[in-house]
Formats: sequence, structure tokens, C-alpha cells
Amino acid sequence: MTKYALISVSDKTGIETLAMELENLGYTILSTSRTAKHLRQFCKSLTDVSDYTGFPEILDGRVKTLHPRIHGAILADRSKDNHLRNLQEHQIGQIDIVVVNLYPFAEVRMKENSSHEEIIENIDIGGPALIRAAAKNYRNVTILTDHKDYLPTLEHLKQDSRIPECWSSYLAQKAFELVSHYDAIIADYMEEFRAETSPQKEMPPFIDLSANLQQALRYGENPHQKAAFYTNRPDGWNILHGKELSFNNILDIDASLRAIRLFKEPTVIIIKHCNPCGIGSGTNLAEAYRRAFAADTVAPFGGIVVVNRSLDLETAVMINRIFTEIIIAPGYDEGVLNVLMKKKSRRLISYDPSFLTKISNPHEIKTMLWGYLAQDWDLVSEDIESWKVVSRRQPSPEEFQAMIYGWRAVSLLKSNAIALAYPQQIIGFGIGQTSRIDSTSIAIWKAKKFNHDLNRAICASDGFFPYRDSIDELYQAGVKAVVQPGGSKGDEECIQACDELDMAMVFTGFRHFRH
Repeated sequence: MTKYALISVSDKTGIETLAMELENLGYTILSTSRTAKHLRQFCKSLTDVSDYTGFPEILDGRVKTLHPRIHGAILADRSKDNHLRNLQEHQIGQIDIVVVNLYPFAEVRMKENSSHEEIIENIDIGGPALIRAAAKNYRNVTILTDHKDYLPTLEHLKQDSRIPECWSSYLAQKAFELVSHYDAIIADYMEEFRAETSPQKEMPPFIDLSANLQQALRYGENPHQKAAFYTNRPDGWNILHGKELSFNNILDIDASLRAIRLFKEPTVIIIKHCNPCGIGSGTNLAEAYRRAFAADTVAPFGGIVVVNRSLDLETAVMINRIFTEIIIAPGYDEGVLNVLMKKKSRRLISYDPSFLTKISNPHEIKTMLWGYLAQDWDLVSEDIESWKVVSRRQPSPEEFQAMIYGWRAVSLLKSNAIALAYPQQIIGFGIGQTSRIDSTSIAIWKAKKFNHDLNRAICASDGFFPYRDSIDELYQAGVKAVVQPGGSKGDEECIQACDELDMAMVFTGFRHFRH
């Protein structure tokens, strides 16, 4: 009886070697048009699927393998006599090996200037059907969807014509995971497309968390936790130098990129444990770094520095003065990498700024013990024209610019969050306390510790002030202007306090709480 191996692939990595080895093992290669054209250079004999089925490819290749002579040959359970009789009755052979990978839907989707029609055309139909059929019948059929599995499978076949079930079931599991991930990417795109074309915006009825293994990690947040990094899109950042990234490194990189996206002027942000400990802007990166570092000259040790301009030599030399674990920049001026690479363990990362303009995951997802929470991203994109001065005193132009800067910064901090700001610098951080007055006190203490002039500073609060105690403490420290969301039962008490103390207060109408 003829042994058939069906090969139909978009990604042709390693396919020539596999096809030739299968021929040497006595398999007849069945293949679809483009794959067949490629393999004819390497195979002694090859049968087109259309010749095998007696039916041509139609609809510009949309229908090639959707035929009973294909799917019957794959799905027949060799242990059932009635299945074998059906095959014989309809003159259908047996396909023992199926080698399929799918149209590059994700790649075409991410490609700049791809049209909706091009993206839709790259939804594979026959491929997933073949994969599911072969994986369902894994005891009889070997399904190969990953070129990394070609050589191990050939080794099994050379030892015994029957693939061990432990290996065939592994390949089947991998195949179903591929199809599931592929369908999830398509559903995600269709949701995105519908959101762009429909005024109605609702949370989806299903959340699929399918993603590819990008990198196995040595451990998680702590050495006893296993960990890995998964992603469903090409990287927007690249490692140029340094040790392998850890779980915590990747968290910090994500926090850094989320933060830097909010600033258009030359800006430097110093991150420690996913929280900023320095944010500064200026006419150039050197000025921005001096301002960011001045906020807290102790915390940056062992931290992460992210910038939004190509990193110049002057700024790089300043960063290099202390141990900085990761430096992240959209580019590096000539000679800068040579200086920074002298520290072997430091990681140097480059990123594509366009990567920050479009978030690939449609929702932010939190994992719980018993499920998931999903929400829209907080992009901090509200219009400042909607801000409302609620105090008698108007903020000065300088205070208002500091409010805008502080409002962006405080959205990055864990709640309860307080940021004390100048127009282009954060001078005090109060992060993650269980009461807002504690965050206020810590921010003031930090600013005083590093000799900042609080008489020039404004206070930004990510959530409302429930009582006037924070207002009183800010005033005593020298702060004369506050920006906050408003919306508390204590609003009138806080407004009254500002009026009594001749302070300015602005309500934004938006909360940027990070639990």
C-alpha cells in the first residue's frame, strides 16, 4: 500500500530536507501548487493534490485540500474495519504524515500599509482543517506544524515506521495550540476592525489568552518560581547587549515603555521595581537626565533608565557613573554603545517608537486565582480643556504647566499616588500607600531630603482627596497648587481649605488609579 505524506506549507524552513528524507523512507509526497513547485527541485517524484483528488484548485487557491479523498485519507481510524472498507470502496489511500503551517496572518496584519482585504485573504481555511483532522487522528497520523520537530520525527521513523504515541500526542497538542492561537489572532483583529468601523464599543464575550512562547526564563519574581515570556506579536524592542533578561527585567522594561510614551519633549525616566523614581524633561537628554536623577539620587542605583531620543554621549557618560541595570533608547549615537558595553552585565535595549503608538493587546488583563479581569487600557489621553479650576485662586501659567507634567507622571505610580512637580521635573514621589495622607507625607519628605524647593512645586494626586488633611500638609510644606480628579464627598472641604490658604486647585474629572 502506498504511504503518503501531505506537505503544504507557507514557511518552507527545512522542508526540502524533510521531503527528501521521507522519500528515502518510502513515502509518496503529496503537495499543493506553490509547495509542490518548490519541492520539485529536491524530490524525485511528487504528486499534486489536484491530481490525487481529480479536482483542480479553485477560487484563486482558496480551495485546494478540502476534499473527501484528502480528509478521508487523514481521518480514517486504521483500527476500525468499517473505516478501512470505506477507504477501499471509494478508492481513497491513507495519508500517514501531514506537514502544514499556516498563512502568515499575524505577519501581514502587523505589516505597515496592509489593507483589510490583504489581511482577510491571509486567513487560512484548509490548513487548520488539515491540522485538526491529523491531530484528532494522532494515533494513526503524524502532524508536523513546526520545523523544529522535523528532525526528531525523522529519527523516530528511521528507528521504527510507527511513531511512538508519546511523540505523536505531543505533536497533536502542539498542533491544536497552533490552531487555537491562530484563531485567537484572527478574532482579535476582527474585534479591532469592528471597533474601528462601529460606534458601539463593548467588552468581548470571550477572552483568549493565546500567545507564543518567546523565551524560557531562569525563574520568576523569585528563584523558586518557574517562568517564561509569551507574546502574540513581533517584538518592538531588541536586546543589543548584556545578560539574558529576567522576569523582573521584562516587567521593568514594560513599565518603562508605558511611561516614556506619555512624554513628547526630550525626557528621561528612571524606573525602580516598575515605579518611576525620577522623571525629567528638557531641551536635550542631558538636561532631562540631570532633572530626573536629582529627584532622588539614591534610588537610581541598580535601576532602569529609559529615554525618548537617540542616546547621546554626554547623557550616556552621566548614566554610566552609577550602576544602571538596563538602558532603553530608540537609538544610540555613534560611539555610545562602545562606552556602555564595557559593563558586561548591563542590558542595552533599543525600541521602535512606533511600537508605543498602538497597543497590540486590546485589553489589559489581570489574573486572579479563579479567573481574569479585563479592562480598556488607561491611555491618559483626556483633553486638558475639560479641566476645571475650582478654587478662587487661578493657577499661574508656570503652575498650570507643572500640573500637566505632574498629571502625566502620577498616572504611572501605584496608588495611592502623589507626585510633586515642576514644569519639567518630578521632585517627590509618594507611592502605593494605604492612605493618601501617607503618600503626601512621603512625597514631601522625599523632596525635602534631596533639597528641592517646595514653594515652586505643585501636587498631582491620582485619586481624590477624601479630607483636607493632605491640603493642610502641602501648604505647610510650601506647595500652593493642586491637581486632582475630584469626585469625593470631601471635595467641598478641600476646596474650602484651598480658598482659606490661597491655594489653587484644579479638577480633571479623570482618575488614574493603579491598584
